[in-house]
Amino acid sequence: MSGFPPPQGEFGPPPAPAYAYPPQVSGPSEQMLANQGARLGARLLDILFVFVLMAVVAGGSALVHAMAPGSEALGVITGVIAIISLVVLVFHEPFMNWKFGGTLGKQICGLRVARLEDGRNISLGRAFGRFLVVFPMGFVPFLSLLNLLWCCWDKPYRQCLHDKAATTVVVKRAP
Repeated sequence: MSGFPPPQGEFGPPPAPAYAYPPQVSGPSEQMLANQGARLGARLLDILFVFVLMAVVAGGSALVHAMAPGSEALGVITGVIAIISLVVLVFHEPFMNWKFGGTLGKQICGLRVARLEDGRNISLGRAFGRFLVVFPMGFVPFLSLLNLLWCCWDKPYRQCLHDKAATTVVVKRAP
């Protein structure tokens, strides 16, 4: 036996084999995952809350128009109401997911949106990214339904398409 290392080829040791797929991240256990019924219930509650909020805003706008018909300020008031409605619509879900771990519907159903890699609450940026994937799907026929149903057959984390895009997972809230 000589004291030399084994031959390694002209350019050093052979490269490590590349993975065909990235290694699996460790995620939540099956018991921690939210079930599909609770997720659907939370989404329906959120839709109901947004609908009620928009109805209140529309009713307030109609009331303002009825109280001051023909006023030039109506255009400004209507514009302000429209901007406030748009801000609430766009910022509500990301803000709630970031600040409180879930929307009001998710909180009522005992659910929380978490980072897949470590289970911590998601950042505001990730919450907006998640929303920017799910929101436009609502304008494409059947895509929003496909997105919501995706968690029924997804393995192992029951993720919807917007969860996959943002690397998030919906889990049960700790008691």
